[in-house]
Amino acid sequence: MTEDTDLANFCCEELAEAVSPDANAGLIEHDSGLILLNLGEREEEGETGVVLATIRFCPFCGTEIQTDEDIEAALGGVEETFN
Repeated sequence: MTEDTDLANFCCEELAEAVSPDANAGLIEHDSGLILLNLGEREEEGETGVVLATIRFCPFCGTEIQTDEDIEAALGGVEETFN
């Protein structure tokens, strides 16, 4: 892929390099298209899970990468899967 293609979905090279589909990465690109910040693992009621947070702005350059509407739409699709 060319560099332009690699950055097509990202605002800067640093974000493109940091985001991964790996659930253990610091920045995760979810199947829904959201970019999520991995806050680590949490144990509750004997089960361990990963705590993820949505981010609106790129942590490297400050560009808005996801609007509240983008996040709400993507989370709505995720919630429907579990209901």
